[in-house]
Amino acid sequence: MSTYKARAVKNAQVLIVDDEPSIVDFIATTLSANGYAIEAHSDPLEALKNTKRKVFDLAIVDINMPEMNGIEFSRKLLETSISTEVVIITGLPDEENLDPCLRMGLTHFLFKPFNESQLVYTVYAALHFKRLRNAFVASTSSERKGSGYIGVSMSTRDIRDEIASLAGLDIPVLVLGKSGTGKEIIARDIHRNSSRSRSVFMPVNCAVLGTLAETELFGHVSGAFTGAVKSTKGYIGTADGGTLFFDEVGELPLEVQAKLLRFLDEGEYSRVGEAKIHKVDVRIVAATNRNLEEMCRSGRFREDLYYRLSASIIETTPLDERKGDILPLIWHFLDLFGTAKNITYEISADAVSQLIERDWPGNVRQLKQTLYKISQMATSRKISLADVRRVVGDSKPEAVVSYKDAKEQALEEFDREYLMKTLSLSQGSLQHALKLSGMHKKNFYAKIKELGLAMKDFANLQNRKT
Repeated sequence: MSTYKARAVKNAQVLIVDDEPSIVDFIATTLSANGYAIEAHSDPLEALKNTKRKVFDLAIVDINMPEMNGIEFSRKLLETSISTEVVIITGLPDEENLDPCLRMGLTHFLFKPFNESQLVYTVYAALHFKRLRNAFVASTSSERKGSGYIGVSMSTRDIRDEIASLAGLDIPVLVLGKSGTGKEIIARDIHRNSSRSRSVFMPVNCAVLGTLAETELFGHVSGAFTGAVKSTKGYIGTADGGTLFFDEVGELPLEVQAKLLRFLDEGEYSRVGEAKIHKVDVRIVAATNRNLEEMCRSGRFREDLYYRLSASIIETTPLDERKGDILPLIWHFLDLFGTAKNITYEISADAVSQLIERDWPGNVRQLKQTLYKISQMATSRKISLADVRRVVGDSKPEAVVSYKDAKEQALEEFDREYLMKTLSLSQGSLQHALKLSGMHKKNFYAKIKELGLAMKDFANLQNRKT
């Protein structure tokens, strides 16, 4: 038996498609012994018929088959069962075989000849991403309880807890954080979970109001100024009974800040050009990416207004400091884009890794925009590493290591490849392995131990085609 023993996924259904019966029998026997439910076929056309009546968690597919090659089989399989993970069996890892697979988002490979440990581990690794994805989606869905603030990091969970605590208090909330970190989503969640949820949520971008800030916020009467042909309620009057969200509140002019302070204190205001006092019931949630305390010290923001707005403060965390949220955000946005097009998007593990490794100075907003572009340009419904690189390039330039480290890494890779080939050819026979390698018994044992290899893993290998 193999030295690697992975716990099989409960009830995991595995499809094996290979035209050589000896390989099918070896895979089926090994995986059955490890707890997987197996269905095996030597005819890919027959296997495709069965995939229409049954969903498989994993398919192990040989790349070279006479009726239909493994790449074409996988393409047709994923057209009807996009959630199935695929492992490709191939001989040499050359570009001719690997490139078409990678373009389709197929990233799990078994290179012949392979032993029991390699087979079991590859199956476990291929299903691991599928399990992780499902766990993330399930936990995110249950934990956020209707929240639009997606993620599983501790900071994200803390923010969802703060939203739940503050939603029913009906006091002003100030949301601080960099652009693109979801400040408006937090404000919407506060409104949606409050007693005002049936009334209007009114977002206002203070950065674009400029000289019209007062009339836009408080409204005006007809004839109050040139061009005022009719009276308006303004944002505050329109939001009566609901929630008013001041985005980039630090951009409000000082004279408007004074009038806003009076409204917050008394619940009263007057429209431009009118002496009449109006009263409305509006909750204020404000947000900014600027340092309001510093602005208060420099006289650019009223200190009394700052204290009034900041009855409670929620501070967001940049996406680069909560990398654990990137994966659930990817799935959330792909589900969003797919629903709009009535299709289902999937994404390969290496494509996800590329996105996680990147820096996101624009935070969640940048991630969403990037994923939208990737999904629109993708060559299939399963987004591959090639699709990601087409839009964002490589995540980071390859690091240059020292000559000594590079040499040691190259030698280790050579030793591993050489000794695995030697052990495979010798079928676990020490005498045969020593004859092939010309190595001393002591050195041979020391080297395979150093590389984590074991003779018995290769003892039961069957002869396979190359």
